[in-house]
Amino acid sequence: MPKTEIGADRFLHSHPHYDGRGALIAIFDSGVDPAAAGLQVSSDGKPKIIDILGCTGSGNIDTSKVVKANADGCTSGASGASLVINTSWKNPSERRSGMRKTRRKLQRL
Repeated sequence: MPKTEIGADRFLHSHPHYDGRGALIAIFDSGVDPAAAGLQVSSDGKPKIIDILGCTGSGNIDTSKVVKANADGCTSGASGASLVINTSWKNPSERRSGMRKTRRKLQRL
């Protein structure tokens, strides 16, 4: 991004500590490279990526776990989060759930 043209360089100079410290952000994106240099460490030395879930469905996620919807149409996702399925969808009462944590892979990079 062109920092000079949009005035970001002046803003950063005037406010050197306005860099997102303490902010926690979730990003849903299928094209993130967690090994990118700019995603490694924050300005205060903390890791920028706390966790990452591979959700591309490229065949490497075990989806053998069958979960059933409760009376409200909710199921429990692989991460433990409650998932609410739109009642107008014509889905079966059983769904398959799976995830693969990739943090261990990142530590080896």
